[in-house]
Amino acid sequence: MRLLIPALLALSFVGCSCQRQPDPDAAVAPPAAPAPDDAQTRAQAAAAQRAQAQSQQRLDAITDAVNELHQYLQKLGSGKREEADKHWAYQRLPRGNEEADLRALDNLRAIRIENDTPKQIDQEPQPELLEIPVDLRVSLQDGENRRYKGWYRMKRNPVDRRWELIGVSIAVVLR
Repeated sequence: MRLLIPALLALSFVGCSCQRQPDPDAAVAPPAAPAPDDAQTRAQAAAAQRAQAQSQQRLDAITDAVNELHQYLQKLGSGKREEADKHWAYQRLPRGNEEADLRALDNLRAIRIENDTPKQIDQEPQPELLEIPVDLRVSLQDGENRRYKGWYRMKRNPVDRRWELIGVSIAVVLR
């Protein structure tokens, strides 16, 4: 019995016949894909940075257009018609009822401007033509409140790159 214990211990260190040995006839696994090349990694990073920069430029352009529209409406609401008119391209002013009666209101107390997401009209990578949906709430000095809904179209001036108004369709919302 004393000889059996050392023999069993020796077998446990040597190995057991139940261990699997690799099959020499088994198919060899395909080699692992080579590690990405440093140049390839840099190119991908540069492409991602360019895409992010273009996205930021697009967002900045849209933000600039919305800010220009808000400035126009604030000037119009404060009675500064001549300054507001400078926001129009080609020295054009809205015709007839394109802007409802907004330009005729002299007794404005407050104007609240809300806009939806601008829609790009052109197919350029950076927008040059936008349509901005607006919802305006106007309070008059006599206590009357009005609501206007519609859109303004804007284009980027190719010379000084600022946004200009080129079209409008606003109507009073009847309750």
